[in-house]
Amino acid sequence: MSQEANGTSNNSDCAIAVTDVWKRYGLPLRPYLRRQFDRLRGIDVSDRSAYGPWVLRDISFKVKKGESLGIVGKNGAGKSTLLKLIAGVSPATYGSLQVNGRLFPMIELAAGIHRDLTGRENIRLLGAIMGFTPTQMEEKIPVVEDFAELDEWLDKPVWQYSSGMQARLGFSVAVNVDADILLIDEVLSVGDVNFRKKCLNRMDELCNSGVTIIFVTHSPYAIERLCERAIYVQEGQIAATGTPVDIQNAYFRNTMDKSTVLAGKDVLSVDMREGTGAFRVTEITMHDAVSGDEIDGFSMGDSIDVRIALSVREPVKSYRLSLRIVDPASTVVSLVDVPMSARAELGLQRDGVLQCRIEDINLLPGQYWIDVVAKELDGKVIDSVSYAYTFNIHSNFHVVEQMERRGIVYLPASWKLLDGQ
Repeated sequence: MSQEANGTSNNSDCAIAVTDVWKRYGLPLRPYLRRQFDRLRGIDVSDRSAYGPWVLRDISFKVKKGESLGIVGKNGAGKSTLLKLIAGVSPATYGSLQVNGRLFPMIELAAGIHRDLTGRENIRLLGAIMGFTPTQMEEKIPVVEDFAELDEWLDKPVWQYSSGMQARLGFSVAVNVDADILLIDEVLSVGDVNFRKKCLNRMDELCNSGVTIIFVTHSPYAIERLCERAIYVQEGQIAATGTPVDIQNAYFRNTMDKSTVLAGKDVLSVDMREGTGAFRVTEITMHDAVSGDEIDGFSMGDSIDVRIALSVREPVKSYRLSLRIVDPASTVVSLVDVPMSARAELGLQRDGVLQCRIEDINLLPGQYWIDVVAKELDGKVIDSVSYAYTFNIHSNFHVVEQMERRGIVYLPASWKLLDGQ
């Protein structure tokens, strides 16, 4: 295994090259003995996967200089281990890694931070680790200090800091010391909302300035905002590569609990359901608003009817029923509610089907889910079904091309140049 930090790759445009990397932790004695024993028995031992357990297997990819790459995957998939290998913190068992440029790894909250030193002293320490001279770091301290907003805490020992304050210190150094390559591992999830916004804005600036970024996070919109390309790591292997939207959809489809997704004519179980049970949702179907035909997908801009079959146990004169449309990240992108003026008119005396027409749906192409929540007017839950129905919105080439498959909703717009006077 060879690893070059601050070296020169065969490709001058390549910042990071990972080639056929395998990694396992712990003493390799038992796999080694098994392999040697099999070799003595004349068994083919060329299959590395047979001599695990492996944290990473057969990982290969390249990152161009100035490119931003997102990495997604479930906990334990090997994402953080991969970053540690790139950072040189941990060696690969097999394979090679090449890193060209000054690298700052922020792969753990307190990585490189000494608890007994003050925040200001830790800034100097982190700068020295990266190869900056004391004079160079003195010039950078005011910028880091201003970004971190730690005020008088900067001169107090780090052991007195909260986790959010440590995040401010580490990230402020990472994004203000002129690194060529940044490795960011989920640390943006720590800290208050305003500081996370500030970090994302700074990373926007870094992406536009040519800094190479590898970003591991569970926030799909952060990857969509910051990254040009993404990798989905599953059980230590690269399961897919592509655009952030493609990888997010693949990730959420594979990680979604399929037992909660009941679509089409599947009867929705009443077992373990919340609410009083005055009525229950028993079936959901989607229909073309013009023909009335049942569908399970449609194109952007279409109008559709959602029909909800209800089994009524007790008459309900007035109620509130909401359809929550959620994306693969479980973000509520829209909520459609029974209007107040229609609640009495839609009172339930017997079993029936409630229809909701949604006009001109301009969500971007992809898979979505519908949650159903019914409540009495005093707020008491009658019935609640998460992921009760799933549907697909098909592509519109013009819209996809215009929006580069980013965002949630398409907003039709027109442009014109006005007279400067």
